[in-house]
Amino acid sequence: MSDSGIVNLSDYSKSRRNSISVEHLKLLHESRDMLATGVIRELSGQTEAMESSLLSLADHAPLAETRDYYFQALNLLTRQGTELFQACKQTLLQAISADWGEGQGQSQQPTLAELSLMDDTDYEATLAVNKSSSRLRFNCAEELVGLDARTGVLLGRPQLAADDNPFGPKLLCEALLDGMGRVKIEQKVQLVLLNQFDLVLYPELPVIYQEMNRFLLGKGILPDFKAGIRSRPDQSGRVKSRQPEQTELLGLFEKMVAGQGAGGAGMGGAQPGGQGAGAALLGISMLEALNRLQVGALNLPGGVTIDLRSSLAGGGGFPNVVRELQQSPAMLSASQIETVMIDAVAMLFDYLFEDQAIPEHLKQMIAKLQVPVLKVAILDRGFFTQRDHPARRVLDMIASLAVQPAGKEGKLDPLQEEVEAVIEKIIDEFDQDAGVFEQACSTLAEIQARREQELETGMAGSVAEMQRAERSEMAETVVRDHIRRALAEQPAPETIALFLRDHWAPLLIREYIDEGETSPHLSAHIETMRELLWSVQGKPDMDSRLMMVRILPGLLKRLREGVDKVSMPGDAVEKFFAGLVTLHANAVRPSSLTVPLPEAEALLDDLPMEEEEIDHAAINDPRYTEPLPEIEDEFSLCAQSLQKGDRLQFHHDDGSSNWVNVVWVSGLKGNYLFADMNGHNMFSISPQRLADKMRSGRAVLMGRESVTESAFSKLIAFFRQRVMGA
Repeated sequence: MSDSGIVNLSDYSKSRRNSISVEHLKLLHESRDMLATGVIRELSGQTEAMESSLLSLADHAPLAETRDYYFQALNLLTRQGTELFQACKQTLLQAISADWGEGQGQSQQPTLAELSLMDDTDYEATLAVNKSSSRLRFNCAEELVGLDARTGVLLGRPQLAADDNPFGPKLLCEALLDGMGRVKIEQKVQLVLLNQFDLVLYPELPVIYQEMNRFLLGKGILPDFKAGIRSRPDQSGRVKSRQPEQTELLGLFEKMVAGQGAGGAGMGGAQPGGQGAGAALLGISMLEALNRLQVGALNLPGGVTIDLRSSLAGGGGFPNVVRELQQSPAMLSASQIETVMIDAVAMLFDYLFEDQAIPEHLKQMIAKLQVPVLKVAILDRGFFTQRDHPARRVLDMIASLAVQPAGKEGKLDPLQEEVEAVIEKIIDEFDQDAGVFEQACSTLAEIQARREQELETGMAGSVAEMQRAERSEMAETVVRDHIRRALAEQPAPETIALFLRDHWAPLLIREYIDEGETSPHLSAHIETMRELLWSVQGKPDMDSRLMMVRILPGLLKRLREGVDKVSMPGDAVEKFFAGLVTLHANAVRPSSLTVPLPEAEALLDDLPMEEEEIDHAAINDPRYTEPLPEIEDEFSLCAQSLQKGDRLQFHHDDGSSNWVNVVWVSGLKGNYLFADMNGHNMFSISPQRLADKMRSGRAVLMGRESVTESAFSKLIAFFRQRVMGA
């Protein structure tokens, strides 16, 4: 069958929508160049990391054939890296241009005669492209909302589909794979390289898209609807998120290396030419040096031995061993960028060790992770840009653990021993796979969840006691309000109102104190009260009288059960029920007499409470009853807004201090129950008393921001100042 008469609707629609203005075409070209340059810059800058990754994969590959593919990819990066990246860049530029009608000879739709079934290799390549592009698009979802819309405006295609964006991950992955094909390498090796490119671009592509969005926004292409800028909160899903400020950090590092920020304080002594001379002299790279330092001593030529772990072995204090590394001969093996990153990690730990929000015993545990954290920072630059990088999450989780420090007898919290085991596992097993940190995060989360469950169980009695005491104070007001509203809705004769005040109210108070507002018994007694009030209202029609007949037996039974519980005197009971018979008889008469009704508020002014409950309400506990003046300031506002899990440090007159967590917040009066790290010591305090302690400095609320987030903010500010002052 001839295909000469077939109209390709895709080509037809493309020819119609490709009417692009000169101004928009210029912006498309600049955006294309920005994407291609940014992608190749990131790939070429991570060549060394990809080589290390491929070498590790080859070492662990179970099959000789697979190992050979890794070695071929490694050899290509080593010997033909420049040629490979140039081919990928040219292919990407041509593919993007072809999408809006330029250079169409480069990308023609196949004819029917050229179409054939894909073989297994082609199918595998298609799957690999789809997998990589899907991963990248998912991680760039917010950035691509804006970029897709802006590209649609430039192309005159406002309803541009996601996969039709010439700047999108789908075309990018296809172009990179085509570029590899130009270097004449086996397709299996191409797929290995595509996976490495995917890993490199995963954290960096959103940054490139953000730059493109800002560029187009500056040119007036669509208003700024915040697309393309990350705004995800820290705690939901674990999708990689990055702050623009932290993304800037790597750019500051590059400026330092380029000499724009040279000469700042704290820099180590790397060789100006990069890694070559020093590494050749020592015979090892910086990563190899860190591998050895992570588990023991590093022996260098000339009899020099460096042992960073020995500095931490004593368990007293938390020396910054990264600073010690900076002053050692091992720095000769560091490249310029590694030197800057080592300096940054050293400062990061300086900030963590200075952070008053981290208890000292937790800082000691964090200190043991300095070398593994330094190594992961050098291997994976996402450590500097992703706030939820697994290594950063490990540091945050340890800093927030509810682990009690060792007592005077030196006895350790059992949970501390488990955390120490997690740290040792990282030290022993971390090579190049950050999955060790992911596993550590899971284990630490389990440890913390178990401790929280222990706290919940241990404090149940204290919470119940506090709740009962608070309900005792509130009971009279709550019950009076229930009776007042019931009488306002259904006014009743004085005998009924007095019965509710003197005998039914104590029953409601008892149930409220015992079980609270949601008590089913309290609800049942309130419903009985409402039925009693309804039963003495006039019944002008047959339906209401029949309803009266149906509910009366059950109502009388519940009333008798209730008065038995409050020990109402027998003669008073009989007098009440005799009067109730008369009221019910009057209610069902066709023309009942109007009985003067009392004022409910006047009757309820002296609402009594049972003796037993009065004792509950009069608990002489200064934590609740100590009067304090009402002061509205930042301390009172802070004291009124604490949440479960917040951590405070209390300072005492003898100079000691202790760390406590908020384990319960009263829903009635806003009082707090605090517990130490293992939940053994608990105390409660009112917001007013807590605000007073905050004003005097005897109570300090620790920030809710993650400790690494706070440290990185300081780090960014420091490097900005260093670069600007150069």
